[in-house]
Amino acid sequence: MRKLFIFLLLPALMLGGCGTTNTGMGVNPGAVMAGASLGGNLGGAIGGIVGSNNGGWNGGWRGSAIGAIVGTIAGAAIGSAVSSSVARQQQEQMNRQPQDVDDGYNQSQYVTMSNVLDELHIENIRFIDDNRNRVINPNESCKIVFDIYNDGNETAYNIIPVVQDLSDLKAISISPSVMIERILPGAGYRYTATLYADKKLKSGMVNIRVAVTNENGVMGDWQEFTLQAVKE
Repeated sequence: MRKLFIFLLLPALMLGGCGTTNTGMGVNPGAVMAGASLGGNLGGAIGGIVGSNNGGWNGGWRGSAIGAIVGTIAGAAIGSAVSSSVARQQQEQMNRQPQDVDDGYNQSQYVTMSNVLDELHIENIRFIDDNRNRVINPNESCKIVFDIYNDGNETAYNIIPVVQDLSDLKAISISPSVMIERILPGAGYRYTATLYADKKLKSGMVNIRVAVTNENGVMGDWQEFTLQAVKE
């Protein structure tokens, strides 16, 4: 009887260990217990039949007990394996669910960038033409140079200098803007744009605007001036 009691206590201890240590790994204790119960009943029935054939009533009782023990252990193992597989499939399904994606827009960051933009100032505008006669002539390439200073306490990022012909003369073209990656506090950046006048240029006045904007097109400091065009 003592040996039988030990055998009956062993699977209970094993099941208790499975239910507590494997829960964090996705094992369902209910599934383990269900498997153990089903395995124990089935093992007991089969063991009783086999034992009865070999040892009569007494053999049938012992066979049933042994079969229940073996069946309980096997059923618990099967229940644990099935539970782990189901938990793993559920986790994989959750991993396939679409995740929320931040679009990168941050209102406070935008406001801060606008404040930094207010601290950028344009200075030292210069016009340099090829023949140095200080006017724009047909077929002449000229340069417009100006400095952008950051008078604030924060670094300004992604600054775009802009040079525009407000007169919108078809005979004049200006090089595209180039983004400045950053301007440190107290530092400056010298920007140069190329202005080209083709052979169809007529005499008159050319209105030019230089400005500084951020990557969203918000304009900060700007200045306008007039250049003279002379057809030779």
